[in-house]
Amino acid sequence: MLMKLYYLLTQSLWLFGVAFLVFLGIWGTRQRATHLREAKRKWDDAVAKKMHEPISLHPEIDPTLCGGCGACVAACPEGEIIKLINHRAVLVEPTKCVGHGLCQSSCPYDAIQLVFGTKTRGMELPSIDGNFQTNVPGLYISGELGGMGLIINAVKQGKLAAEHACKTVKNNVKTDFDVVVVGAGPAGLSSALVCAGQKKRYICLEQNKFGGTIYNFPKQKVVMSQPLEFPVIGRFKFQKNKVSKEELLGLWGHVRKQANLNIKEECRFINLQKKGDVFEIETSAGNITSQKVVLAMGVRGTPRKLGLKNEELPKVTYNLLDPDQYQQRWIAVVGGGNAAVEAAQYLCKPQLRNKVFLLVRGPTFDRCNEENQNIINDYAKKGWLTISYDSSVSEIHPDHLMVKKGEETFRLQNDFVFIFAGAIMPFSFLKSIGIMIETKFGEAVKVSS
Repeated sequence: MLMKLYYLLTQSLWLFGVAFLVFLGIWGTRQRATHLREAKRKWDDAVAKKMHEPISLHPEIDPTLCGGCGACVAACPEGEIIKLINHRAVLVEPTKCVGHGLCQSSCPYDAIQLVFGTKTRGMELPSIDGNFQTNVPGLYISGELGGMGLIINAVKQGKLAAEHACKTVKNNVKTDFDVVVVGAGPAGLSSALVCAGQKKRYICLEQNKFGGTIYNFPKQKVVMSQPLEFPVIGRFKFQKNKVSKEELLGLWGHVRKQANLNIKEECRFINLQKKGDVFEIETSAGNITSQKVVLAMGVRGTPRKLGLKNEELPKVTYNLLDPDQYQQRWIAVVGGGNAAVEAAQYLCKPQLRNKVFLLVRGPTFDRCNEENQNIINDYAKKGWLTISYDSSVSEIHPDHLMVKKGEETFRLQNDFVFIFAGAIMPFSFLKSIGIMIETKFGEAVKVSS
């Protein structure tokens, strides 16, 4: 009797195990099918909106090398920009990629490389070699000016550029400095640290305040989500996943003090010319000479304008430092990228009691990450602001705007207008000092060593 009960029990357990495995198989198959449908939907949606070609640094995935492991999908900090379709990784939301490069470093099959431009859409960039030296010997470009806006990549580039510059300094050339670094943002700070660590005669020039572009971000803006490694100082791992502008600037201030960096603020770089092995550099504080120059000045100082009459009015601005300054005002924010959407988020908070209108030129947000889209759409549902797609400012007046939406034009009461239409690369200036500008059609780029 006991043997019969044991036999029935083992049979039941075996049948239960088989049924459970079948259930897992069916559930897994359905989950994969759901993920596949979602990935295809995102890709088809990107194609339909003509947003399937990346416009900046992005991963290029070789399907012949991809093993379909999904490591790149899990590594991407911007959400599911990469998905698996038919067991191969595909960049399904290309315009939202910001070039972290974590997908590349996580791929065990070396199937991913980071590239600028695509085969059909070129991207203009200054000509630089693997050491970030331009075609003008001794003149380097790192960070945003070279197409790398991400902090972690800018820090790496600034390090590599300065290391090469310091290594090639000649002892028999008389100059005020061995290396002049232009810009005290992430790339410039990194370059300055290398120069200090190698005991070179250097100076870091910043036209505004220490921190560069980061200093001009809105209060409490989240700027980092990854550990950061500085030359000489070492690796910093933040205690929380999201680091604000103030926290990062505080860290940089500590680094600046610890390394006793030679940084000159509110000193504007104007021009340079090379004579033999010497650069003659014109600044707002006078002329200096140097053997090497690292341009790490970014591009935010030259915002793209709308080109409209009255755009010079005091109410028109191109960045947002302190949202609390604006209360009980009629505000228009122009743009569909992260900068515009984040500005609208800050300005529409109920405690400020502003009337905020987000004017997006296209039918959807452009290069805006999913988290920001979800937040702004939620705010719109709560009635905190109004989002107007397919809209553009046609006229600017002291107390109102004329906004074109489709075929119609309407009058919008307005006290302030924030324009986030991107930045103009200073190609004319770069060409004037001899730097070649190249068009990249899907060419691989080096971001770290």
